[in-house]
Order: sequence, then structure tokens, then C-alpha cells
Amino acid sequence: MNNLIIKRSQIVEFKLSGTLTVGKRYYATDIPNLSRNNIVVYGIELFTSTQLAVTPTGNTSVPVSTGIVVTFRDNFKQEFMYQIPAFTLIRANNAGLIVLLKPRIINLTDCYVTLTSTSGLTADQTVPCNLYYDLID
Repeated sequence: MNNLIIKRSQIVEFKLSGTLTVGKRYYATDIPNLSRNNIVVYGIELFTSTQLAVTPTGNTSVPVSTGIVVTFRDNFKQEFMYQIPAFTLIRANNAGLIVLLKPRIINLTDCYVTLTSTSGLTADQTVPCNLYYDLID
């Protein structure tokens, strides 16, 4: 059973570029139509290669979610979702439910993932996440 009526959704990627380092922040890739503080996010889900082997942009998804934490910042640069383990944001780990958020405007390029372990990860993999959002009128 789904827990969400989808208004709009978009896959966003956090590219693990360069040397993988514990504690380093890997920011969301810029998506111009989502990076103007003009969206209100109300749901999120993450994927590993089990759910999405390759992203629509051709990047390889991470094979594991352990060792990855997620932080989302709003348009006031407040960290309203701080270091949530990626594992908890995967639908298969949550009875098939999407994680719902109190709707808020985000600054996408200020959102990031941080590695707590590099085990099982390699450079240039990506942490894909699907944002459920609506446009600001």
C-alpha cells in the first residue's frame, strides 16, 4: 500500500566524486528547475543498486546504504533532516512506505550525504534519491 499522492517527483543524485573520505560532504547535483528555492518537498526515498542499478543520467548507484547519512537543508540553511541513516530512507526497509516530511522549501544544492564508512563504496558512484514535491505558486 502506498502512503502518498504524488504531485511531482524527480530523481536527485549525490555523486561520490574524488577520493572517498569518511566525514566528507557530497552535495546534490544541480538541477536548475529544482535549485531555485521554488519547490516544497514533502517526501523522500533513497535507492541502492538493488532498487536502481543505474540512474537515468547513466551513473552507477551505490551498492550499500550502510555508512551513508543524509542531511537536508531548507532555504534558510537550517538542517531540518540531519544525518539520517540512508538505510532508513529506503522504501523496502520501511514497509514500502515513502518517508514523509513536513512540507518545506529546500535549497537542493545545500543538501548532502556524508560517509561514515567507505566499505563497499567506490568513487564516482551516486546516491540516488527521489524527491516528492510541489511547485510554489
